[in-house]
Amino acid sequence: MSRIITRSAALQLALRLGVAAALLIIVFKIALPADQEGKPGGLAALRAAFPSEGRAAWGWFALSFLVIGLGFVLNAWRFRGLLRASGMPARWAQLFRAYLVAGFFNLVLPGAILGDAYRVVDARRDTGRASSALGLIVLERLLGLSALGAIGLVTMPLVPLDEADAWLTWILFALSGSFLVGTFLTIYPRTNTMLRRVVGALSRISARVAESGDRVLAAVGGMWVRPRAILQTFGLSLISQGLLILSIWLLSQPLASQVDWYWFPVIVPFATLVSLVPISIGAAGVREYLYVTLFGAAGMEASSALALSLSVFAATLAWGLVGLAIFISGKGKTASAAPA
Repeated sequence: MSRIITRSAALQLALRLGVAAALLIIVFKIALPADQEGKPGGLAALRAAFPSEGRAAWGWFALSFLVIGLGFVLNAWRFRGLLRASGMPARWAQLFRAYLVAGFFNLVLPGAILGDAYRVVDARRDTGRASSALGLIVLERLLGLSALGAIGLVTMPLVPLDEADAWLTWILFALSGSFLVGTFLTIYPRTNTMLRRVVGALSRISARVAESGDRVLAAVGGMWVRPRAILQTFGLSLISQGLLILSIWLLSQPLASQVDWYWFPVIVPFATLVSLVPISIGAAGVREYLYVTLFGAAGMEASSALALSLSVFAATLAWGLVGLAIFISGKGKTASAAPA
Protein backbone atom coordinates (compact mmCIF):
# COMPACT_ATOMS: atom_id res chain seq x y z
CA MET A 1 0.00 0.00 0.00
CA SER A 2 2.78 2.40 0.94
CA ARG A 3 4.53 1.68 -2.36
CA ILE A 4 1.37 2.55 -4.29
CA ILE A 5 1.02 5.82 -2.38
CA THR A 6 4.69 6.65 -2.98
CA ARG A 7 4.39 5.95 -6.70
CA SER A 8 1.22 8.04 -6.92
CA ALA A 9 2.92 10.97 -5.17
CA ALA A 10 5.93 10.67 -7.47
CA LEU A 11 3.68 10.62 -10.52
CA GLN A 12 1.78 13.71 -9.34
CA LEU A 13 5.05 15.51 -8.70
CA ALA A 14 6.34 14.62 -12.18
CA LEU A 15 3.09 15.74 -13.83
CA ARG A 16 3.09 19.07 -11.99
CA LEU A 17 6.72 19.69 -12.85
CA GLY A 18 5.85 18.97 -16.48
CA VAL A 19 2.92 21.40 -16.40
CA ALA A 20 5.10 24.09 -14.79
CA ALA A 21 7.84 23.64 -17.40
CA ALA A 22 5.38 23.70 -20.31
CA LEU A 23 3.62 26.83 -19.07
CA LEU A 24 6.92 28.63 -18.44
CA ILE A 25 8.13 27.84 -21.95
CA ILE A 26 4.87 29.16 -23.44
CA VAL A 27 4.88 32.32 -21.33
CA PHE A 28 8.55 33.09 -22.05
CA LYS A 29 7.90 32.75 -25.79
CA ILE A 30 4.89 35.07 -25.55
CA ALA A 31 6.49 37.69 -23.29
CA LEU A 32 10.03 37.59 -24.70
CA PRO A 33 9.81 37.28 -28.49
CA ALA A 34 12.82 37.51 -30.79
CA ASP A 35 14.25 40.92 -31.73
CA GLN A 36 11.70 42.95 -33.63
CA GLU A 37 12.13 46.42 -35.15
CA GLY A 38 15.24 47.15 -33.15
CA LYS A 39 13.60 46.30 -29.83
CA PRO A 40 15.43 43.86 -27.55
CA GLY A 41 14.11 40.32 -27.46
CA GLY A 42 14.67 37.26 -25.34
CA LEU A 43 16.46 37.74 -22.04
CA ALA A 44 17.57 41.19 -23.20
CA ALA A 45 13.91 42.27 -23.12
CA LEU A 46 13.65 40.93 -19.57
CA ARG A 47 16.69 42.96 -18.50
CA ALA A 48 15.28 46.02 -20.28
CA ALA A 49 12.17 45.74 -18.08
CA PHE A 50 14.30 47.13 -15.22
CA PRO A 51 15.53 50.54 -16.43
CA SER A 52 16.15 51.80 -12.90
CA GLU A 53 19.57 51.76 -11.32
CA GLY A 54 20.49 48.64 -9.42
CA ARG A 55 20.26 50.34 -6.04
CA ALA A 56 16.76 51.63 -6.73
CA ALA A 57 15.52 48.22 -7.88
CA TRP A 58 17.04 46.47 -4.86
CA GLY A 59 15.56 49.13 -2.60
CA TRP A 60 12.04 48.38 -3.84
CA PHE A 61 12.74 44.68 -3.49
CA ALA A 62 13.87 45.18 0.10
CA LEU A 63 10.69 47.11 0.92
CA SER A 64 8.56 44.35 -0.58
CA PHE A 65 10.57 41.76 1.34
CA LEU A 66 9.84 43.58 4.59
CA VAL A 67 6.12 43.86 3.82
CA ILE A 68 5.95 40.12 3.13
CA GLY A 69 7.71 39.55 6.44
CA LEU A 70 5.12 41.74 8.14
CA GLY A 71 2.51 39.40 6.67
CA PHE A 72 4.21 36.45 8.39
CA VAL A 73 4.21 38.41 11.66
CA LEU A 74 0.49 39.11 11.28
CA ASN A 75 -0.33 35.51 10.41
CA ALA A 76 1.49 34.20 13.47
CA TRP A 77 -0.43 36.68 15.61
CA ARG A 78 -3.66 35.56 13.92
CA PHE A 79 -3.04 31.90 14.71
CA ARG A 80 -2.06 32.67 18.30
CA GLY A 81 -5.45 34.37 18.70
CA LEU A 82 -7.22 31.21 17.57
CA LEU A 83 -5.16 29.06 19.93
CA ARG A 84 -5.86 31.33 22.87
CA ALA A 85 -9.58 31.42 22.09
CA SER A 86 -9.53 27.61 22.32
CA GLY A 87 -7.66 27.62 25.60
CA MET A 88 -4.30 26.69 24.10
CA PRO A 89 -1.76 29.43 24.85
CA ALA A 90 1.28 29.41 22.59
CA ARG A 91 4.41 31.50 22.12
CA TRP A 92 4.23 33.96 19.24
CA ALA A 93 7.93 33.62 18.41
CA GLN A 94 7.56 29.86 17.99
CA LEU A 95 4.50 30.27 15.77
CA PHE A 96 6.36 32.85 13.67
CA ARG A 97 9.29 30.48 13.12
CA ALA A 98 6.88 27.69 12.22
CA TYR A 99 5.21 29.90 9.63
CA LEU A 100 8.55 30.65 7.99
CA VAL A 101 9.54 26.97 7.84
CA ALA A 102 6.10 26.01 6.51
CA GLY A 103 6.50 28.73 3.88
CA PHE A 104 9.61 26.98 2.57
CA PHE A 105 7.89 23.59 2.37
CA ASN A 106 4.85 25.09 0.65
CA LEU A 107 7.10 26.79 -1.90
CA VAL A 108 9.03 23.73 -3.04
CA LEU A 109 6.36 21.02 -2.70
CA PRO A 110 2.92 20.64 -4.28
CA GLY A 111 0.06 21.87 -2.13
CA ALA A 112 0.38 23.08 1.45
CA ILE A 113 0.00 19.75 3.23
CA LEU A 114 3.58 19.30 4.39
CA GLY A 115 3.86 22.91 5.55
CA ASP A 116 0.70 22.57 7.62
CA ALA A 117 1.88 19.19 8.91
CA TYR A 118 5.04 20.87 10.19
CA ARG A 119 2.96 23.53 11.91
CA VAL A 120 0.87 20.81 13.58
CA VAL A 121 3.98 19.11 14.94
CA ASP A 122 5.32 22.46 16.10
CA ALA A 123 2.03 23.47 17.76
CA ARG A 124 1.81 20.11 19.50
CA ARG A 125 5.11 20.85 21.26
CA ASP A 126 3.55 23.96 22.76
CA THR A 127 -0.01 22.75 23.37
CA GLY A 128 0.23 18.96 23.58
CA ARG A 129 -2.99 18.68 21.56
CA ALA A 130 -2.17 17.71 17.98
CA SER A 131 -5.73 17.11 16.72
CA SER A 132 -7.05 20.35 18.17
CA ALA A 133 -4.08 22.26 16.73
CA LEU A 134 -4.72 20.69 13.32
CA GLY A 135 -8.38 21.66 13.54
CA LEU A 136 -7.47 25.29 14.21
CA ILE A 137 -4.93 25.26 11.37
CA VAL A 138 -7.67 23.97 9.07
CA LEU A 139 -10.03 26.69 10.32
CA GLU A 140 -7.37 29.36 9.92
CA ARG A 141 -6.67 28.27 6.35
CA LEU A 142 -10.39 28.17 5.53
CA LEU A 143 -10.94 31.66 6.92
CA GLY A 144 -7.87 32.95 5.07
CA LEU A 145 -9.13 31.48 1.80
CA SER A 146 -12.60 32.86 2.53
CA ALA A 147 -11.15 36.34 2.92
CA LEU A 148 -9.34 35.94 -0.39
CA GLY A 149 -12.51 34.58 -1.96
CA ALA A 150 -14.53 37.54 -0.67
CA ILE A 151 -12.04 39.95 -2.25
CA GLY A 152 -12.18 37.92 -5.46
CA LEU A 153 -15.96 38.06 -5.66
CA VAL A 154 -15.97 41.83 -5.09
CA THR A 155 -13.30 42.54 -7.71
CA MET A 156 -14.33 39.86 -10.25
CA PRO A 157 -16.42 42.23 -12.43
CA LEU A 158 -13.39 44.53 -12.75
CA VAL A 159 -10.85 41.93 -13.89
CA PRO A 160 -9.65 42.82 -17.42
CA LEU A 161 -10.45 39.61 -19.30
CA ASP A 162 -11.15 39.27 -23.01
CA GLU A 163 -13.47 36.66 -24.49
CA ALA A 164 -10.66 34.12 -24.92
CA ASP A 165 -9.89 34.21 -21.18
CA ALA A 166 -13.46 34.54 -19.91
CA TRP A 167 -13.33 30.94 -18.67
CA LEU A 168 -11.03 32.14 -15.88
CA THR A 169 -14.00 34.02 -14.40
CA TRP A 170 -15.80 30.74 -13.79
CA ILE A 171 -12.76 29.32 -12.04
CA LEU A 172 -12.59 32.41 -9.82
CA PHE A 173 -16.30 32.24 -9.05
CA ALA A 174 -16.14 28.51 -8.25
CA LEU A 175 -13.09 28.87 -5.99
CA SER A 176 -14.38 31.95 -4.18
CA GLY A 177 -17.81 30.46 -3.64
CA SER A 178 -16.49 27.08 -2.52
CA PHE A 179 -14.20 28.66 0.06
CA LEU A 180 -16.95 30.79 1.55
CA VAL A 181 -19.60 28.06 1.56
CA GLY A 182 -17.17 25.35 2.66
CA THR A 183 -15.95 27.41 5.60
CA PHE A 184 -19.48 28.10 6.80
CA LEU A 185 -20.56 24.46 6.46
CA THR A 186 -17.50 23.24 8.33
CA ILE A 187 -18.10 25.57 11.29
CA TYR A 188 -21.91 25.53 11.44
CA PRO A 189 -22.96 23.06 14.18
CA ARG A 190 -25.49 21.01 12.17
CA THR A 191 -23.32 20.46 9.12
CA ASN A 192 -20.26 20.02 11.32
CA THR A 193 -22.07 17.20 13.12
CA MET A 194 -22.94 15.63 9.77
CA LEU A 195 -19.31 15.79 8.69
CA ARG A 196 -18.25 14.15 11.94
CA ARG A 197 -20.66 11.30 11.30
CA VAL A 198 -19.20 10.83 7.82
CA VAL A 199 -15.69 10.78 9.26
CA GLY A 200 -16.85 8.39 11.96
CA ALA A 201 -17.78 5.89 9.26
CA LEU A 202 -14.07 5.62 8.46
CA SER A 203 -13.65 3.66 11.68
CA ARG A 204 -14.37 0.55 9.64
CA ILE A 205 -11.13 1.23 7.78
CA SER A 206 -9.05 2.87 10.50
CA ALA A 207 -10.29 3.71 13.99
CA ARG A 208 -7.29 5.97 14.55
CA VAL A 209 -7.98 8.04 11.43
CA ALA A 210 -11.67 8.32 12.31
CA GLU A 211 -10.89 9.42 15.86
CA SER A 212 -8.32 12.01 14.73
CA GLY A 213 -10.70 13.35 12.07
CA ASP A 214 -13.49 13.66 14.62
CA ARG A 215 -11.24 15.63 16.97
CA VAL A 216 -10.19 17.95 14.14
CA LEU A 217 -13.80 18.66 13.17
CA ALA A 218 -14.75 19.08 16.83
CA ALA A 219 -12.04 21.74 17.21
CA VAL A 220 -13.31 23.56 14.12
CA GLY A 221 -16.97 23.33 15.11
CA GLY A 222 -16.20 24.40 18.66
CA MET A 223 -15.27 27.85 17.37
CA TRP A 224 -18.90 28.53 16.42
CA VAL A 225 -19.52 29.71 19.99
CA ARG A 226 -16.57 32.11 19.66
CA PRO A 227 -17.72 34.40 16.83
CA ARG A 228 -15.36 37.15 17.94
CA ALA A 229 -12.34 34.93 17.31
CA ILE A 230 -13.71 33.93 13.90
CA LEU A 231 -14.36 37.52 12.85
CA GLN A 232 -10.96 38.62 14.15
CA THR A 233 -9.24 35.88 12.15
CA PHE A 234 -11.21 36.80 9.04
CA GLY A 235 -10.37 40.49 9.48
CA LEU A 236 -6.68 39.79 9.96
CA SER A 237 -6.79 37.62 6.85
CA LEU A 238 -8.13 40.57 4.88
CA ILE A 239 -5.25 42.71 6.16
CA SER A 240 -2.81 39.94 5.27
CA GLN A 241 -4.10 39.92 1.70
CA GLY A 242 -3.74 43.70 1.62
CA LEU A 243 -0.08 43.34 2.60
CA LEU A 244 0.42 40.84 -0.23
CA ILE A 245 -1.09 43.30 -2.71
CA LEU A 246 1.13 46.09 -1.37
CA SER A 247 4.26 43.95 -1.63
CA ILE A 248 3.57 43.18 -5.30
CA TRP A 249 2.86 46.84 -6.06
CA LEU A 250 6.24 47.70 -4.53
CA LEU A 251 7.93 45.14 -6.76
CA SER A 252 6.35 46.78 -9.82
CA GLN A 253 7.82 50.22 -9.14
CA PRO A 254 11.25 49.77 -10.79
CA LEU A 255 9.71 48.29 -13.96
CA ALA A 256 9.77 50.13 -17.29
CA SER A 257 6.07 49.50 -17.95
CA GLN A 258 3.56 50.01 -15.16
CA VAL A 259 -0.18 50.17 -14.57
CA ASP A 260 -2.23 52.31 -12.22
CA TRP A 261 -2.24 51.21 -8.58
CA TYR A 262 -5.94 50.32 -8.52
CA TRP A 263 -5.33 47.35 -10.83
CA PHE A 264 -3.36 45.54 -8.14
CA PRO A 265 -6.29 44.99 -5.69
CA VAL A 266 -8.19 43.62 -8.71
CA ILE A 267 -5.59 41.41 -10.40
CA VAL A 268 -3.50 40.10 -7.49
CA PRO A 269 -6.39 38.37 -5.60
CA PHE A 270 -7.63 36.90 -8.89
CA ALA A 271 -4.19 35.54 -9.79
CA THR A 272 -3.65 34.25 -6.25
CA LEU A 273 -6.95 32.37 -6.23
CA VAL A 274 -6.44 30.75 -9.63
CA SER A 275 -2.86 29.87 -8.66
CA LEU A 276 -4.29 27.70 -5.87
CA VAL A 277 -5.44 25.14 -8.44
CA PRO A 278 -2.93 22.32 -7.79
CA ILE A 279 -1.58 21.75 -11.29
CA SER A 280 1.95 23.05 -10.76
CA ILE A 281 4.73 23.33 -8.19
CA GLY A 282 4.65 26.56 -6.20
CA ALA A 283 2.29 27.99 -8.89
CA ALA A 284 5.26 28.16 -11.29
CA GLY A 285 4.07 28.82 -14.80
CA VAL A 286 0.49 29.45 -13.68
CA ARG A 287 1.47 32.67 -11.91
CA GLU A 288 3.54 33.86 -14.89
CA TYR A 289 0.73 33.14 -17.35
CA LEU A 290 -1.81 35.01 -15.23
CA TYR A 291 0.44 38.03 -14.69
CA VAL A 292 1.31 38.33 -18.38
CA THR A 293 -2.36 37.90 -19.36
CA LEU A 294 -4.03 40.09 -16.74
CA PHE A 295 -1.50 42.89 -16.27
CA GLY A 296 -1.01 42.86 -20.04
CA ALA A 297 -4.75 43.45 -20.49
CA ALA A 298 -4.45 46.39 -18.07
CA GLY A 299 -1.70 47.96 -20.20
CA MET A 300 1.58 46.55 -18.88
CA GLU A 301 4.07 45.27 -21.44
CA ALA A 302 4.43 41.49 -21.44
CA SER A 303 8.13 41.59 -20.58
CA SER A 304 7.45 43.79 -17.54
CA ALA A 305 4.56 41.58 -16.41
CA LEU A 306 6.81 38.54 -16.64
CA ALA A 307 9.56 40.39 -14.76
CA LEU A 308 7.02 41.27 -12.05
CA SER A 309 5.95 37.65 -11.69
CA LEU A 310 9.57 36.49 -11.43
CA SER A 311 10.21 39.21 -8.84
CA VAL A 312 7.29 37.90 -6.78
CA PHE A 313 8.81 34.42 -6.95
CA ALA A 314 12.24 35.79 -5.97
CA ALA A 315 10.82 37.59 -2.91
CA THR A 316 8.89 34.48 -1.89
CA LEU A 317 11.98 32.34 -2.41
CA ALA A 318 14.04 34.71 -0.26
CA TRP A 319 11.68 34.17 2.68
CA GLY A 320 11.61 30.46 1.86
CA LEU A 321 15.39 30.36 2.27
CA VAL A 322 14.99 32.06 5.65
CA GLY A 323 12.56 29.30 6.61
CA LEU A 324 14.99 26.65 5.36
CA ALA A 325 17.80 28.16 7.46
CA ILE A 326 15.56 28.14 10.54
CA PHE A 327 14.58 24.52 9.88
CA ILE A 328 18.20 23.39 9.47
CA SER A 329 19.37 25.30 12.54
CA GLY A 330 16.49 23.82 14.54
CA LYS A 331 17.48 20.31 13.53
CA GLY A 332 21.06 21.07 14.52
CA LYS A 333 20.00 22.24 17.96
CA THR A 334 17.84 19.14 18.40
CA ALA A 335 20.74 16.90 17.42
CA SER A 336 23.19 18.66 19.73
CA ALA A 337 20.72 18.42 22.61
CA ALA A 338 20.19 14.67 22.11
CA PRO A 339 22.01 12.40 24.55
CA ALA A 340 25.16 10.74 23.27
